Amino acid sequence: MPPSKLAVYRRKKGLTQENLAELSGVTTRTIQRIEKGSVVPHIQTLKILADCLEIDPELLMDAAEGTASLQEQPVVEQSSITPLFHLSALIGMCLPILNIVFPFVLWLLKGKKHPEDDEQGKQVLNFHLSMSILLFPAIALMVFYFPIGFPLVVLIYVFMVCMTLLNLYRSIKLLPIKYPFSFAFF
Repeated sequence: MPPSKLAVYRRKKGLTQENLAELSGVTTRTIQRIEKGSVVPHIQTLKILADCLEIDPELLMDAAEGTASLQEQPVVEQSSITPLFHLSALIGMCLPILNIVFPFVLWLLKGKKHPEDDEQGKQVLNFHLSMSILLFPAIALMVFYFPIGFPLVVLIYVFMVCMTLLNLYRSIKLLPIKYPFSFAFF
C-alpha cells in the first residue's frame, strides 16, 4: 500500500507524527489513523494539518475519501538531479561567473524534464545572478576603499557559499529550498 498523502507531505516537511501533532493540536493517534487510512478525517482537521505543513488543503482532501483514491493516482517521483543545481553553483564559485554558467547549462539541458528541476534551477540561477550583480560594486569599492570593500566582498561570498550549502542539504533531504535576497530573472 502506498503511503498516504499526509505522510508524504509530513515527511517532505521533515516532521514526525509527534511534531505535526504538537504544531497542529491534532492528536498523534488521529494523525496515525489518517495516515493509515483507517478513519475518514474531518475537512477542518485536514485544513489544520495542511496549514501546519504549509500546503494547499486541496492536496490532502483526497485523504478524506480513503486510500482507494491514493492508489489510483500515480506517485510523483522526486527528481534525482535537483541537488546538482546547487552543487554546480557551489563548484562554479571557484572561478568568476561559473556559479551562473554551470547551473544555467544544467537547467537548459535537464530543467524542462521535471517541474521540480525547473523550479530549483530557476531559484539557484536567480540567487547567484543577484548575488553576482551585488558582488561587482563591492569589488569596485574594494579597489577604491579597501577597509570597507574587502569585508563586504568576503561577507557576500561567504553568504553565497552558506546559502548554497544549506539549500544543497535541503534539496537532498527533500525540504523546500529558500534563497533570500534574490530577484526573479527567470
